[in-house]
Formats: sequence, C-alpha cells, structure tokens
Amino acid sequence: MFDPEIKTPIMKRLFICITVIILAALTAQGQENKDVQRTTTVKKVTQKDTHVKTQVVKKTDTDKEILKVEGSTKQDQDAKVITKKSSQTKMVGDENVLDESNQAQIEALKQKQQAELQASIAHERAAAAKRAEEIRKEKEAEKQRELEERRAKLTHRPSGMAKYSAE
Repeated sequence: MFDPEIKTPIMKRLFICITVIILAALTAQGQENKDVQRTTTVKKVTQKDTHVKTQVVKKTDTDKEILKVEGSTKQDQDAKVITKKSSQTKMVGDENVLDESNQAQIEALKQKQQAELQASIAHERAAAAKRAEEIRKEKEAEKQRELEERRAKLTHRPSGMAKYSAE
C-alpha cells in the first residue's frame, strides 16, 4: 500500500512545513521590547530624645517602558511607547531603643531643678516667718506703748483731786 521510500520525504516535508508555519506566525505578531528601570532609595530615620527610634525604609521607583510595533509586513512602522510608573515603599527595619545616657542626663537635670525648687520654697518660708515675727513684735510693742499710755493716764490725777479711800 504505502511505499516506505515515499513515507520519509513526506514526513520531512510535513515537519518542515509545520516549523515554517509556526515561525511565520510568531514573527507576524506584534513585537514588544520592554525596558525596566528600578531606582531604590534606602532611608534611615532616627529621632533622638530619651527614645532612639531607627527606621530603615526602602523605596523602589520602577519605570517600565514598553515599545510596541504592529505585526505587519510594512517597513518603517511607527512604534508606540507605553510608560508605566510604580512606586513601592517597604519598611526594612524598625528598632526602638531607650537612650540611657540621655535619660540619665534628663533625670539629673530634673533632680537639680527639684532641689532648686525645694531650696527656694525653704527660703521663702524662712523669709515669711521672719516677716511674721517682725509684725508680731511690732504689734507687741504697739500694745505695750498703748498700755503705758493708759497706765500713765490712769495714774496721773489732776491737781486737787483727792485719793479715793474706801473707809
């Protein structure tokens, strides 16, 4: 029925035809050329007080440029450039540490201010007590003077007045 000598060239021709059709179909479609540019920025943020907060932030900006060419048989085809921009921010590290030396300095400053405040309060109390004592002494002296005046008035009799006798 089939001749084996004829079978081999038909298979070769069939294989070559299928390969040519596949390659032609792939090249006939539109072409794309992709260009990707990535820019990565790493930032380290540190805030200093009694707490040291360190954050490492990685920011990636991506620009994708796609160059599309229509899949036709024309020469000098117009190319379309499509640009896609994307930005991605990622927290790489986060560290929160207590700064002991700074906290000790702040604590020493607070204690010094507290000691100064206590000394000022004690000084004000002493000054107030001294003023109160002076006022009390002045009032006492005034009372003594008024008492002496009254006594002098009572003991001083006008001339011609006789002593009262209760006999």
